[in-house]
Amino acid sequence: MLHDLSVRREARVAWAQDAERFLAKFVLTRDEADMVKNLDVAAMLAAGVSPLLTYGFWMTNAQERTRKAYLTRLGGPS
Repeated sequence: MLHDLSVRREARVAWAQDAERFLAKFVLTRDEADMVKNLDVAAMLAAGVSPLLTYGFWMTNAQERTRKAYLTRLGGPS
């Protein structure tokens, strides 16, 4: 699902239009769905998601699509 949101425009459009409906297509816990909706890449990494997926997801879906913003979101230096 994160890969789709990173590479498939139609997935990003569907997610932007109705995140709940888009996420309902996948078998996710409430916590997992919240991580995606909130772009909580730090929690995703803590849950074992690949950094390649979280970075791609961030760079295609975050409002501020920069490496600095991504690292700040992870709690790193700003």
